[in-house]
This record gives sequence, C-alpha cells and structure tokens, in this order.
Amino acid sequence: MISRRTFLAGWLGAAWAGATAGATRRCRPVISGPLWWYDPAESKRWGESGWRDELDVQAAIRFNLLWMCNAPAGLGSDEDAKNLRTLMDLCAKRKVRVIIDTGSSTTWYSRLDLEKELDLCSANIRRIGEEFADHAAFFAWYIPHEIYVWWGEGAAYIDRLYPTLVERCKKAVAKPVTVSPFFILDKDKVFGDFRYAEPAEYERYWTQLIKLSGFNIVMLQDSGEHFSYVTNEMRRPFFEAMYQACKSAGARLWGNVETAEYDCPSKEEFVRRYGRVHHSQAKGLSWRPVPIERLREKLDLASEFSEEIVTWGYREFCRPALGEDARKWYEDYRGYVRSR
Repeated sequence: MISRRTFLAGWLGAAWAGATAGATRRCRPVISGPLWWYDPAESKRWGESGWRDELDVQAAIRFNLLWMCNAPAGLGSDEDAKNLRTLMDLCAKRKVRVIIDTGSSTTWYSRLDLEKELDLCSANIRRIGEEFADHAAFFAWYIPHEIYVWWGEGAAYIDRLYPTLVERCKKAVAKPVTVSPFFILDKDKVFGDFRYAEPAEYERYWTQLIKLSGFNIVMLQDSGEHFSYVTNEMRRPFFEAMYQACKSAGARLWGNVETAEYDCPSKEEFVRRYGRVHHSQAKGLSWRPVPIERLREKLDLASEFSEEIVTWGYREFCRPALGEDARKWYEDYRGYVRSR
C-alpha cells in the first residue's frame, strides 16, 4: 500500500513539474530557513541539547539558514551571551548560515525619534560586532524596521535611518545587509485608512530607497495582509516591481514566503464577519499553517523572481512540537521537499 506521504510527494512533484513547465526559475521552490524570534529565556531552558534537537528538526526539511530577530536581547548578560554563542557555534558546525538583526525600539514607527533609534541600534551593532565579527556562522545583518511605502515625514525618517544603519553594520562587520519589506493589497481601505501604492509607484520608491541605503539583499514578504484568500495573481505585480527595483539598484531579491496565514475565504466574508476593521482587531480571526498545495503555489511564484527563499511563520505555527496542525504541515512539507 502506498503511504499518504509517498502519494502526496509524488502528486506534488507531478503537479509542480506541470505547473512550471517552460517557466524560468531563479531558485528552487524550497525554503532555506525561518525567521526566528530569539528568546533568551527559552534558549536558557533549552540549553545546547534543546537547540541541537531543534536544528535537527529543521535539517530534516533541509533548512540551512536561521534568520534571527531579537538577537541583541541575547547579549543582555554574560550568561545570555554564552547561550547565544552556543547557538552560533552549533550553526557553524552544521553549516547553517545566520542572519542577525540590529534590534529596534517597539514604537519606532509611531514616534519617529531618529536619534534615539540610531543610538539604540548602533549600540546593538557594536555589541554584535564585538561578539561575532569573525564567527563562521554569521552570514548577514538584518534591519528589522519593516515598511511598505512611506510618504512625507515618514519617508524623510526612513531616508536617514536606513542608510545610517547599513553603513554602521558594514563598518562593524563587513557582511551583507538585508531588509524585509511588505506590500498591501487593500485598495478599498477595509483594514484602515492606509494610502495605497500601485506596483509602478512601489517599484520607483524601492529603487530609490535601495540605492540610497545600500542594501545587499531584499527579502520581500509575499502575503500582503496575510490572508488565505490572497492569490498569486494579486502578488505577482509586486514581485515584478521589487525584482525590477533590485535589478536597477544592484541588490539581490529573496522571497519571504510566509508559512502562516489568516484563515478567511474572501475580503467580503471578512467584512461580513468582522466589519471594516484592521485584521489585528478582528476578534475570532485565526491563524493557520499554509496548506501544502497552497504553499507550493506561493513557492512557485517566489522562485520565479528570487535567488533564495526564507519564511516567517514556521517558528510560531509550523514546528511539529506545537500540535496536530503543525505536525501535519511539517510532514506534508517534508514530503514536498523530498520531491524537489
């Protein structure tokens, strides 16, 4: 008898081959690794053996990169720094590349205090440089100030913040510097009174900003407002726009293919259930791991434009230790990646 996993892997392999016949791919449609919110307390509880187990689980689905956010919190004490170095050493032994963030203040996007933000991030950059400048696992920096398109005062703030942080990162440790912008699809302002940029405007804005800032890698988030009703047809214009922006500005485009999404069949159904409110304020709206058939479509699109693919959502929703839904996703994806 053919097992469910064997059947699924074979079916997905055949479907992928048919769907991508004649298409140009810049990378394989698989995930290199997850965004990981680093928690010093969790790392202390896990110890080296816990991290070894986690990296084993990730290696089984061929992850070879760890994109670490909140890393500066791991340098708060000598013990914390030792635990973070243990993780970095494990990654080096396993040839897992690590992207390390500069940190940010929790309200940076609302208070726009440039000098305070630069002081905070610069202190983090110096400390990370002192600890890990020569570490074999240190692959790249990440600036976690994520934006869409900003205008007016916000644009002026970003035009100063990004280039300064990029310069200070490269001065501290000469590694690539990354950023992970998003796009929105809500033209009719269901989720708030947000200004919308057409893909052509999005391309112009990011071409200028990447050139000004000196980013090496742009990891484009693929899910708009994170809903299960978002299609590749909706995403494609923004991938095309960012691909052209990176090409013009001399940066590399990676895809951030999210592996978790809000479960809702349409925007109209969202309004019927929750009203015209921001999705973060919709009571009862739930997240789910992206079903494998849908994930395959998302990976297909990203692979057309991206040199590599990372993901947000794995740590929070897709690790097998999290429960039945997560275990199903993990086994489905493990079957999928074996067919690649």
